Amino acid sequence: MWFISLGGFKGKMKRDTEVIGKIKWHQMFKPNTEEWLLKRINPKCENCNNNDYYIIDTTFYKPLGVLPLGKIDKIIRIICPKCKEVIELDREEFVSIRPFIKINNLFESGKIDEYQYKYRLEKIEEKYH
Repeated sequence: MWFISLGGFKGKMKRDTEVIGKIKWHQMFKPNTEEWLLKRINPKCENCNNNDYYIIDTTFYKPLGVLPLGKIDKIIRIICPKCKEVIELDREEFVSIRPFIKINNLFESGKIDEYQYKYRLEKIEEKYH
């Protein structure tokens, strides 16, 4: 547990993590190009040179023992599933891959079938042209 001061709030804080979803390696290129969407991050993990996909999560502080005030100091990260290498994403980077994460979550949870998945992927990719 942490004791920190955030503005007028003083109290115990706990760092929590939530998985946002996965993004497949090939979805991180602009469609029909070799241009990588996350320019400052290598297409393959720098540590283990692996990745069929990356895990995207968010980590944040939660106040303990008080009414929920929301998530404080939120950090979005991209994680190699094999070696667990972690890189923080800035907001712009996350926004560029968020549509793919959402569609992957829908497909993996069974809320859409393969046909709908492929159709929606094509619609997302059209926006990058």
